[in-house]
Amino acid sequence: MSRKDYQAIADALMRARKDVLPLEKSKTVLDIAAINLARAMAEDNPRFDRTRFLRASGVTDDED
Repeated sequence: MSRKDYQAIADALMRARKDVLPLEKSKTVLDIAAINLARAMAEDNPRFDRTRFLRASGVTDDED
């Protein structure tokens, strides 16, 4: 995958976050989805910037 692909996924997660922001459990689900995607992308590309992706996806707490 390319950086463009990673950005498109992060953008989609951010849009989804805005759609479900009032629902606390949904936000948690999106955080988990973003963290799992970041893990898979890091395995795919050693130069993948996990912190940057999570920030772009709207994840504020980088614990996993």
